[in-house]
Amino acid sequence: MSQRRTLILAAAIIVGALGAFLVWNYVNNVEEKVAKDAELVSVYLVDQPIARGTSGNEAQAYIKKDSIPRKAVPANAINNPQDIAGKVALNALSANQVVLNDMFVDPSDPNARQSFSERLTRINNEDQAAITIQVDQVRGVASLLQPGDYINIMITQVEDLNATAPLPDDVNTDDILFAQQARYLYQKVEVLAVGQNTVPQAGTARVAADGESSSLAPADTGAARDAGLITVIVPTRAAQYLASVDPAAFYLSLVARDYKPVPQQIIDFNAALPAENPAQLTPYGANGPETTGEG
Repeated sequence: MSQRRTLILAAAIIVGALGAFLVWNYVNNVEEKVAKDAELVSVYLVDQPIARGTSGNEAQAYIKKDSIPRKAVPANAINNPQDIAGKVALNALSANQVVLNDMFVDPSDPNARQSFSERLTRINNEDQAAITIQVDQVRGVASLLQPGDYINIMITQVEDLNATAPLPDDVNTDDILFAQQARYLYQKVEVLAVGQNTVPQAGTARVAADGESSSLAPADTGAARDAGLITVIVPTRAAQYLASVDPAAFYLSLVARDYKPVPQQIIDFNAALPAENPAQLTPYGANGPETTGEG
């Protein structure tokens, strides 16, 4: 009888020990899993909103490396910004989203192509509109303008200069050298399109003149036509001004991207011509273009 009790007691001890081990092992595994899920791992997050159709190369400037718990990392998160190079954003992306591989697709995917209105982004927190003006080659910088350029818009014939028009005191019509007065309407206006040619967008095929695929020539063979049709992005009030001008009065000049607008004055009929002014002489100042870029 004593031997039987001993065996039962031993069995109970073994079963208890086994149960305790299993419980300990389970709890330990749970703790390890919780610790692993809570471990911080590196991911790439959207730092600034990214518009649909934005190229992956451009979007890399709007994402940042950060750390989040492993459990919150989607399986298809990108491991390197180069994972989206050569692709475009399929949808608009908001700040703090984890960047996923399927958020960017091949540029040929038409689902990622922006509508033209989506390119009318707010400038200085003000809504923008697209409006087109027409100029000839002389008034349109010899058709050298490209989408993305910046232009100054002048208007001519603000007031016809003739014998019946008001003139400054002591000025005769015979002394007038300028047949028309040109004045600046706006400076540094962004060009959205020239004719049908726009900044390349996702889903836009490119075809060279010989029919071969190319990244340089527009897909639409008519895109090079109507180079005098210049579409710009401006606030709605500015669009109203542009629409109020006689189309024949526009005169454009191309300026650099880092051009700094400054107030411009109307021409003084009584003043000496620039080349007659010792302080001016050339368009670049008395010392000429040799000093260009110095500063």
